[in-house]
Amino acid sequence: MRKTLTALALALGIAPAVHAQDPMHFEAHLVGGDLAGNVIATAATGEAKFEVIQHATGQAVKFKLEVLGLRNLFMAHIHVAAVGPVANNQPVGPIAFWFVPTVPGTPDSNIAAVLDDRLSDGFVMTNAQMVGPLAFDPGNPMTTGIAGLIKAINEGRATVVVHTSDLDNANTQTPGLTGDSPAGELRGLIQ
Repeated sequence: MRKTLTALALALGIAPAVHAQDPMHFEAHLVGGDLAGNVIATAATGEAKFEVIQHATGQAVKFKLEVLGLRNLFMAHIHVAAVGPVANNQPVGPIAFWFVPTVPGTPDSNIAAVLDDRLSDGFVMTNAQMVGPLAFDPGNPMTTGIAGLIKAINEGRATVVVHTSDLDNANTQTPGLTGDSPAGELRGLIQ
């Protein structure tokens, strides 16, 4: 009987799901908000997409980050909170991965033009790319590095934040303004 049901299911195109080998997919819809959870009145939006890929030596995370209508790009990161899930009105935690600039550190420049395009794409391929709370610790490999990032995403603790600045510290406000929000203009929980 079991063989008959299996044959019938295959004939009808109904196959059991094989989740162990399916890649994990996540995304974040970016809307106006800063690190602390303040609403930023902005027309800019964005999307970030993530896919966990298995390879011979472990896992990698493929990513693509796009924005529309963003002016004065300053930096963009993944922030990780200690607990989750993180609501839109809550702080996001420290930086764990840098999209822009690609080398950790605060830039002293911006891109003043309005961006309607891909902001960053690539792979998190090594544990060394993770910083802050996810900086790789060989004594704690499941909660740091790439494994730690995947764990944080699954627990609702990882948030994408895109920061803007006109580089004129005289008028920086909290919460920020469109095109001048060094604490973040766009944010979105990775789910």
